[in-house]
Amino acid sequence: MKSYADDDYSFGVRLIPQKLIENSDGILQVYAMHNGHIYPQKIENMAFSSTDSSVVQVSGIENNGDSFITNIKLKTSGQGSAKIELGAPGFVSQEIPITVYGNENYPVKLLVQSTPSIFSINGPRIGYFTVELINNNNSPAIAKDDILVNLETADSRIVTLTDTQILIKTGEYYGIGKFEVKQIGTTQIFASTNSLQSASSTITVSQTDTPTIHMYVFPQKINNYQSSISYAVAQLTDSSGNPTPAKEDIVIPVTVNDPNANVTNSSPVIQNIESNAPIIIKKGSYWGYTNIAVNAAANGTYNVFSSAPNGYVNSGPSQVTAFTTKFYDDKSARLDILPILATGKDELIGILHLADKDGNPIIASHDMQVEIDSSNANSLAVDTVILNKGSGAAPVFAKVGTSIPTSISLHVVTYDDQTISPVISLPTSNSFKLVTQPLVPNILSNTNFPVAVYQADSTGIPVYFSNDSTLKVIPDDYFSIQQAVIHKGDPPILINANTSKTGTSTINLISNNNQTSMTLQTVNNSPSQVVLNYLNPIFLNMKNTIIAQIFDSGSNPVFAQKDIVLKLVSSNKDVLTLPENITIAKGQYYTPLDITPNAVGTSQVSILADDMPLSTYTITVDSLSPTLNLVTPTSALPGETFIASVTAQDHGDPLKNMKVQWKVDGAVIQNSDSVTNQNGTANIVLLPGSDSTVNITTNTTGLGYIPSHVSKMITINGTGTNSSNANATLSKLSPLGGIQTNLKSFKVGGIDTLPIIVLGTIAISGVLIKKKSILSFKKTQSGTSMRVK
Repeated sequence: MKSYADDDYSFGVRLIPQKLIENSDGILQVYAMHNGHIYPQKIENMAFSSTDSSVVQVSGIENNGDSFITNIKLKTSGQGSAKIELGAPGFVSQEIPITVYGNENYPVKLLVQSTPSIFSINGPRIGYFTVELINNNNSPAIAKDDILVNLETADSRIVTLTDTQILIKTGEYYGIGKFEVKQIGTTQIFASTNSLQSASSTITVSQTDTPTIHMYVFPQKINNYQSSISYAVAQLTDSSGNPTPAKEDIVIPVTVNDPNANVTNSSPVIQNIESNAPIIIKKGSYWGYTNIAVNAAANGTYNVFSSAPNGYVNSGPSQVTAFTTKFYDDKSARLDILPILATGKDELIGILHLADKDGNPIIASHDMQVEIDSSNANSLAVDTVILNKGSGAAPVFAKVGTSIPTSISLHVVTYDDQTISPVISLPTSNSFKLVTQPLVPNILSNTNFPVAVYQADSTGIPVYFSNDSTLKVIPDDYFSIQQAVIHKGDPPILINANTSKTGTSTINLISNNNQTSMTLQTVNNSPSQVVLNYLNPIFLNMKNTIIAQIFDSGSNPVFAQKDIVLKLVSSNKDVLTLPENITIAKGQYYTPLDITPNAVGTSQVSILADDMPLSTYTITVDSLSPTLNLVTPTSALPGETFIASVTAQDHGDPLKNMKVQWKVDGAVIQNSDSVTNQNGTANIVLLPGSDSTVNITTNTTGLGYIPSHVSKMITINGTGTNSSNANATLSKLSPLGGIQTNLKSFKVGGIDTLPIIVLGTIAISGVLIKKKSILSFKKTQSGTSMRVK
């Protein structure tokens, strides 16, 4: 097979078609490679097998005539991957990976997607799901007939379905269902049919933290003078501890307990104080307050409790201490600050009270006006606080902005100035995000599909829409999505969308101050591109097989659902001539085209088909032509035999078994080799005549190689031997090497004649000994020897 036993060859392979589909036939072309070049020799005694016959089987070798390429016939059974193992004497064994693709024309399984898939028992309880038909390549597949899908949940106490069956109609690839969450837990929605692989989707319902009512009492120390009061302030907070607006009016009774007397009084604590009442947090607000008064001369510390209604949690009691101190003063004002929510409205931000230098409460000796300066009036502008004579505390209100400032401080202008840094947070609704999600996980191009739109908190759990808004979609070339009107309190909604192109695009959607985007990708199971596959390069003077194969948008092989006519155009017909049209028949996924190039060179080949993009390929045509070197003496004597030899090589490797034809003028052929030996050499023995020149021409042919020849002229009556000036015709022929060292010298009676002639000439002076030899030849394995009869 090869010239040197210690220099192994490798296998070159080509799969026809480029990508195989299950339950179809294919061919693995195998040829010899050496030093990175195709070596056109037949591979003898090749062994082959498949590592997984459930995916691909080897059914034998296809008769390929005189070609140096071996065609191994393949039969695919199922989708998956396997390897074809190859081995042959003189070759490095190889494993060739083979991938077999599924048939995209038919669905084989279901896919279920729930949207949303996580819920809070305190939030929206309505969701949607789709059941999609999927093929072996995990792409959507259209129903050939109506398909009835059975639906059920693992635990109907957690999730209930609106319907227990959905129908996917002929020509469609999905169906839509609706569900409702009932209680905390995790469950699955199952979808099944008689013929397709079942699927499920998981839904989780959690319990978000119950809103908490935080109670504050300011000031915490009050004078036991009859008119002294403190304020009980309640704030509603979320699970993060941030103030949050109430979704309803919340009435919070307040009780005051004297732990020493074990007596509990319900507010109003003092009957003659009209402002004493339950705290009411109004819907849309996050705070409420009432005042607490004590009997004259009361002393001690009292617990203040809030009684939260069902669905709310109390943070714990606060305390107020009453004791006797001096009554009147106007020295220092102190601000007890509350957590603030950036609502853009007027809000209660704290309680101002009077205190002496030791922090003891005092009562205003006259009407007072206290200014509180803000370092950032855009974020917090505080109203002037009025303290009437005889009072010791007053609520403080401010106009709050809608954002959180980088830094802010409040300065209480008083006898002993006070500087405070308030804590401001954004409303929970400001941290809500707009979510849009296609209900169908895999979208077919040029189809309609639903999109779910909902509002979610920072953890992704859906919440009711907090405002009325209009959902607007920025125009896009690939997708068209319906605009929608959203109402405050809406659960997740569905809007219609459709695709106009195959590909990927990012869609931007805007709703009031919220903006979101989603990346959508469509696939096309119909043939959307055609690909040419060929050996590179293809070769002159031999049959070359080009494969035209169709793929979908995901580069998966697909069957033609109708005859597909492909138009071929060659830019250089002098190099490559192609038929105008070829057809991939309905039910096929590729077609072969056998071509024979016209000349060495390159040609741009374009392939066109309806509803497919133009594809262009640069095809290079090369020739397998050996390099020939003809070695002869530069001159010879009439009647004296001489030897000429030709050596055939390809990329420096000797070519054996090349057929050699000799044409000689001016000499008689005594003997000649008709094929090259293991060193790529063929020899000829010539007896010159009386002509002044001898012309030798050698023609060589071999498997895969184009016919080549080389010629040379030898002068008679000259001396010397030289291998230069060989005239190698055809392209890429150049003289190489010299006469092979294994050639035998001429002998007469088993004795070398050249020394005898020289010695005879010296011994017999003036006597010319002329001999004319009649030679015969005997072939041996090591070369050619000659004897004189």
